[in-house]
Amino acid sequence: PLVRSAPPTLQMLFLSLAAIGKLDVTGPHGARRAGPPLVVHAEVQAAIDAGEPVVALESTIITHGMPYPDNLHTARAVEEAVREAGAVPATVALLDGVCHVGLATEELTRLAQLGRERVAKCSRRDLAAVMARRGHGATTVSATMLLAHLAGVPVFVTGGIGGVHRGGEASMDVSADLTELSRTPVCVVCAGVKSILDIPRTLEVLETNGVAVAALGASEFPAFFTRSSGCAAPLTVANPHEAAALVLDRRCGARTHDLPISPQISELRGRVQFCVFQTHARGRVSRCTHCILPSQPLLHSKPLCHARPYTHTHTHTHTHTHT
Repeated sequence: PLVRSAPPTLQMLFLSLAAIGKLDVTGPHGARRAGPPLVVHAEVQAAIDAGEPVVALESTIITHGMPYPDNLHTARAVEEAVREAGAVPATVALLDGVCHVGLATEELTRLAQLGRERVAKCSRRDLAAVMARRGHGATTVSATMLLAHLAGVPVFVTGGIGGVHRGGEASMDVSADLTELSRTPVCVVCAGVKSILDIPRTLEVLETNGVAVAALGASEFPAFFTRSSGCAAPLTVANPHEAAALVLDRRCGARTHDLPISPQISELRGRVQFCVFQTHARGRVSRCTHCILPSQPLLHSKPLCHARPYTHTHTHTHTHTHT
């Protein structure tokens, strides 16, 4: 009676919600689970069923990180690197409103060709909207973790995760990646957080959320481009075997692990820090988006990479807020 008495638009909404409620996906080992329409590539599913290693990969770097065809070449190279290490790659993305864990060759090519103009950048919160309009989506860290977990893939590799933005104590600009790390049991192997972010505050949030953070073969937490950040790593593992033991051990209730892999570019640390500092000093923080916007075209300024290295451990930035 409630549906029949409602306006036509609400009736359609009620019927759509009822239909969505009947959807489910097949999880690992044939388990049924309520969730989004999910397609697991046959090779990926076979590896999961056989207990063979599978590595999830995000897709935002493909659509939003570089132009075509460079993005396709990079995506293929990353998948090949995973294969050479003895695992099956599972690139995660949305095509025509359907979540994919593992892409066929033609699907990967199609995603790369669509580009950022026709593909939405999807965090966990954006998945439902893209699915509802049958759109295309490239997954960030949080969305990749969620879909990988639904498919039964326990390991995910990426470049750098999101974190607390500089000035985040005032703007509350904190990446959804940090929340996802605390609630989705997927091991994330990465190069730390992106170097433009507030690394000390990011580590504090990860600690508060109970996320185990370990550096592989290093005592410092990496800073994406560089091996060191000036921040001590909460945990250290000496080799991949220790890292695997940490991930597999559930006896202490540790369900999710973020394992930064330090890149071998330690000599660039001072230069990168100074470039980040200089960019922030030249920028301004937008009140509505909290993103850094250049106050003058950087093409007309001196190249940042020619600046002298900035060697301070902690970088203090000064920005101006404009309405």
